[in-house]
Amino acid sequence: MDDFLRFYNMIKDGNGWALEIYHSSIMDWCITIGYKTTHPKHGTDIIKVQDCDMELVFAKAQIKLKEWLLDNNGGY
Repeated sequence: MDDFLRFYNMIKDGNGWALEIYHSSIMDWCITIGYKTTHPKHGTDIIKVQDCDMELVFAKAQIKLKEWLLDNNGGY
């Protein structure tokens, strides 16, 4: 979790993103990165990951975010 949050904090500035971390007995752990309500792309998810294992969901989210950045942002 710390690695993911450290990485997210390093790259988040000025991009108009919103990070949501959610857990319940029904939904497990969910991490979503999308756009803020003021951004033109609001409603579009950059990544969405769900898993019952907290450590695994944060690792998956970091990998998906890095892959998205490589594909859509030229790197990170």
